[in-house]
Amino acid sequence: MSLGPTMRLRSVLILLFALAATTPGEASAQQSDTVWVNLRSRVYHCQGTEFYGRTARGEYAIESVALQRGFRPNGGIGCGRTTSAATRDSASSTSPPEPPPMPLQSGLAACRVLRIVDGDSIHCELQGSVRLIGIDSPEGDQEPFGTAATAALAAIIPEGATLLLEQDRDARDQYGRLLAYAWHDGAQVNWIMVRQGWAVAVLFPPNDRYFDRLRAAEVGARAEGRGLWRVGGFVCLPAEHRRGAC
Repeated sequence: MSLGPTMRLRSVLILLFALAATTPGEASAQQSDTVWVNLRSRVYHCQGTEFYGRTARGEYAIESVALQRGFRPNGGIGCGRTTSAATRDSASSTSPPEPPPMPLQSGLAACRVLRIVDGDSIHCELQGSVRLIGIDSPEGDQEPFGTAATAALAAIIPEGATLLLEQDRDARDQYGRLLAYAWHDGAQVNWIMVRQGWAVAVLFPPNDRYFDRLRAAEVGARAEGRGLWRVGGFVCLPAEHRRGAC
């Protein structure tokens, strides 16, 4: 029986915590990053609370991603915090030193997500295969890291979500996939994947519009040990793996 993206995310996160070999206290802090988002009320619930995973319309997400998407913690108290905070203020202490990119005001094409292919590729209803520009996530045979990156992307942009796609200079890659920056609820998905440690920044000229921002996001994620950086997920970079170097 195949697992849906939300259940797959929970399983992968549990596996990653085990790989990290944390103490019980550290594991508890890491697991609190996963919250249950109520899509109807736009409130999210922490693990161990009454409505975690139990509302009629909801999905699992990383807490910082939920905040970036405009959801607020139930009761005003974030899962990783002990003091109350306003919706956006709860993320202020962990906001990155580098600003995230802002979407263009025009020239964006709507995409309805039909499938998450892997951590850097999706399939849209009208556009077909889409490769996210400027990022690279572990391959499917780099387990468990490939599955973790795919599940993380599915948590950020679940199947059925509507995105806005922005293109750069080259429209397609050598495989015919559309090359794009994906925007969801005003946030760039490419940047979020790198900043949360599920992908690394990679430059494929001439598509370099946001490379400096993506590179800065990678530096921040690596310094803070986010996502796959914490568990050695990028000891062998995806590009090096494809070349057979490691």
